[in-house]
Amino acid sequence: MYIKNKMVTLTYRLTYVGLCGYGILRHLSVSNSIRNINMLSYFTIQSNIVCFFVMLASAIHSILCIIKDKDLKYSRALSFFRGMAFLVITITFFTYSIVLTQTGFTMGNSAQRGMTINDLFVHYMIPICTLVDYFLFQPKPSFKRLDPVKWLWAPFIYFVFILIKGKYFDTGKSLVGIKRYPYYFLDAGQYGYLYVFKYAFVFLIGCIIIGYVFWLIDFILGLIDVKIKKTVSHIKNK
Repeated sequence: MYIKNKMVTLTYRLTYVGLCGYGILRHLSVSNSIRNINMLSYFTIQSNIVCFFVMLASAIHSILCIIKDKDLKYSRALSFFRGMAFLVITITFFTYSIVLTQTGFTMGNSAQRGMTINDLFVHYMIPICTLVDYFLFQPKPSFKRLDPVKWLWAPFIYFVFILIKGKYFDTGKSLVGIKRYPYYFLDAGQYGYLYVFKYAFVFLIGCIIIGYVFWLIDFILGLIDVKIKKTVSHIKNK
């Protein structure tokens, strides 16, 4: 149950890569290294970067399908990382929509509060485009039963990285303006580690639920696809 037209798939994925790359670049600066360090410490930007490279690999896969004029199976690694990208960008979407918009959150030190065009790119457009790519262009099933648990490595590594950065970061004169913690719910310095770990536990449960919802949808769609193929094959053989 997916679109098998190779040129349509490639066109969509190249467009996705362009939009994702543009959305990331809108948050960076050629001359302001402090801004870049701050931006690259946000889970939002890191999840968009993951999506950029995963979709670039997917586009290359589509190119190979066109060159060889046949449907090549996804490698295990590509399927796994496509699922991981799906998870982290969905976390980005829900965290921004449910948690951060209520606080007037803005990335960086901008005086402008609330949602901006930049926010629309990285918090909404790319998550929606990722969802569309999965449903329209990815063969099902693609994920293994334990994949949702393994995908947790991405948010876990980010969580550890931010806590270490916040605890040991040296705010010397050359680094003035760099945030210790990009999100208020990770600010162990202000709220304490117990507060942060409570939030982390809630996010962990949320990530597991989202991951297994993806796996279940993928599994069901795979069963439907197999059933359709068997029915079509049976009709042709009559």
